[in-house]
Amino acid sequence: MSLGLATVKMAASLLLVVGLILLLLYLLKRYGLATRWQGRGTSLLHVEERLVLGPRKQVLVVRFLNRILVLGVTDSSINLIAEHTSDDAQSLDFSTALEREKQTHSVRAD
Repeated sequence: MSLGLATVKMAASLLLVVGLILLLLYLLKRYGLATRWQGRGTSLLHVEERLVLGPRKQVLVVRFLNRILVLGVTDSSINLIAEHTSDDAQSLDFSTALEREKQTHSVRAD
């Protein structure tokens, strides 16, 4: 076997192993398994969504117990934009929550 062929096989094997490690890290981060293994998966505070608006500026949707908080976060401050409290907040999907809010606001307007 020539030295060139052995080098190509070794480089291909190394790339395959590095690719598998990167894929595993991506899957751990994507499905949140890393935080569960570190003991943080059962915390009372959970970031549901994050929207980056610019450098060091973002909007976060945070769940704390049965509260959903919308926070504006910058370098210098954290501001509460909205808050929603619900007993079954975790089981709501977006359309159901939107309909409930519409009903709540129409009742208040009457």
